[in-house]
Amino acid sequence: MANRDENLKKINAELEKLSDEELENVAGGNISETVEDSRILFDHGLMEDSLGPLNVFLDWVNESRLVDEGWSKAGITCVTKFAKSNQYFVAGKEITRDEAIKIMKSKFPQVRW
Repeated sequence: MANRDENLKKINAELEKLSDEELENVAGGNISETVEDSRILFDHGLMEDSLGPLNVFLDWVNESRLVDEGWSKAGITCVTKFAKSNQYFVAGKEITRDEAIKIMKSKFPQVRW
């Protein structure tokens, strides 16, 4: 429980730094992108579970780490970001999210529907 309290303090500190425009993007932008990534990675067997938006919001540090690890299994480095778009890299070169998904799908067939 102490770890969750620490994470909430970190999230609140980050939220206080955000502009109104950035705050509007938090709920529908990066958290939803990270949640959607978890679903895609889960469907392709690269994560044990898909993540829900509330869990990601409340425990960003641990939950986003799981998504980064899932991408790593596909040979893609993902840098999940709380208040900005996630970044994806292959061999040190930045690629788009769509490119990352295409690469991952080419290597790992869908195992869950």
